[in-house]
Amino acid sequence: MASESSKSGLLTDISEHLGPIFRHTLPGVVVVGSAAVAYPKAFNNLDVTSWQHFLLLAVATMTVGNACFALNRYGVHQFADYCLYLIKSGGPSRGDEPWNYLTDLGRYTAKSLHAGDESSRARQHVGFRASTVLLLLTIGEMALIFSYHHSSESKIQGYDFWVRLGGMLALASAFWQMIITRRIDLFVVNPEKPHQADHW
Repeated sequence: MASESSKSGLLTDISEHLGPIFRHTLPGVVVVGSAAVAYPKAFNNLDVTSWQHFLLLAVATMTVGNACFALNRYGVHQFADYCLYLIKSGGPSRGDEPWNYLTDLGRYTAKSLHAGDESSRARQHVGFRASTVLLLLTIGEMALIFSYHHSSESKIQGYDFWVRLGGMLALASAFWQMIITRRIDLFVVNPEKPHQADHW
């Protein structure tokens, strides 16, 4: 019984931290890993068996990951969210004023943050999906950037088109998931009147 309880607790802890991992750690791994593939000679002197090198790599990865998260979350993602708001895609409701995004978003966010504890699992799910969107954006961006900029020794050489195509598919998936996540979030924040989503 104790073993089963500890396993259940471990799985719960992992699931609760998947969002932060996707937001702050994996983007850095994607960027540094992509750079290593695109410019392998730049990483020739890296010795992962050395704790100093490993620590430096970990710090660089976390720094880059958080920077990518900030740029994508408050740049690319926010702009896409605004475009979806203008066309009245399911999410923050737009009133009669088409340029009232900040007020409408503020009210919607406040309502979401003041939702009861019974919706915590649903909010966790929305947060995880949003984190996945940001990871897909990073994958797509790195694929496009390094498909154009890489060394002749890179394994990307000769596969530029396919890497570029993969990047565009990742970005398309990210924007599609963004639309889906907005709609799910709408139902989570407004559980009593889900039919309103059909009119926004």
